[in-house]
Amino acid sequence: MQDIKQRKNQVEEPSEKTKQQKGDATPTGQTKSVYTSTYPSDHPLHRFKNYLSVDLIGGPKLLQMNWIINLTKGLTPLFVVFLMYYYQNFSLGAYCYMILHGSYGILWLVKDYMFPDKSFQVKQTIFSSVVLLIVLFGYWSIGWQILSGKGINEPSNSRITACTMLYIFGVSMMLVSDAQKFYTLKYKQGLINEGIFARNRNPNYLGEMCVYGSFAFLTGVWESWIPLAFMWSTIFFMNMYLKDISLSRKQGGPEYIKNSYFFLFKVFDSDLHNIIFYAAFLIFGYIDYSVGGAITLLKNH
Repeated sequence: MQDIKQRKNQVEEPSEKTKQQKGDATPTGQTKSVYTSTYPSDHPLHRFKNYLSVDLIGGPKLLQMNWIINLTKGLTPLFVVFLMYYYQNFSLGAYCYMILHGSYGILWLVKDYMFPDKSFQVKQTIFSSVVLLIVLFGYWSIGWQILSGKGINEPSNSRITACTMLYIFGVSMMLVSDAQKFYTLKYKQGLINEGIFARNRNPNYLGEMCVYGSFAFLTGVWESWIPLAFMWSTIFFMNMYLKDISLSRKQGGPEYIKNSYFFLFKVFDSDLHNIIFYAAFLIFGYIDYSVGGAITLLKNH
């Protein structure tokens, strides 16, 4: 009789592996989740990315990645004010840049406190930390362009309006997508294919591109786009590409990839309609920029 009871208990009690997959109930009734990387760990490109960002040259891992990122983001408002004082540049362009980039640094800290990105919570070697700092200083170089007098000190109302709208759209996109990703994965591991991710596989990257694009556009000089072009074509593209590989291996992943775009929104089901939509958007933007803004054109007539 005791044998039968023991066998029954063995059948009914789930294994530790099963508990981890389903999530153990906490005293508050919530569910624990085990974080898993978005990227395929067996891919050579992921191993290279991991070596460069975490294990470069080897040695002790002293600093956590998010510490360095948060430090530079948090110091951005002070850095911009310092440059304004150093170059004695208190122009309209300088103030606009300080408001945009400075507020973004503060919002980033709030975001990391409320819903942190676990992929940044890893320690890295000293050389990997140096590489990360160089990349982040590339973002600061955009501010140097405008505050040192190389950029447009007195941007037009149309430029300020366009940059502000682009910034608001971008920062909203980044915060909403990161919040959805954090709280979804907190309670359920797997494919995220609804909400803001329904038609766009990387809305967070699109948001960040819009944010930094607004900074570069405000400066009015092509040199500001150099660090962004490097970041977008290497780090951003590599992360999005690896994520696509991971998505293709998940249940429902291939169908999700078919129904969404890489980093733009698939507004319509037809690819042709989307091409026309985005082409019209670009043409309107170019014409609007050429005439000095639609509002200015209406004002003059």
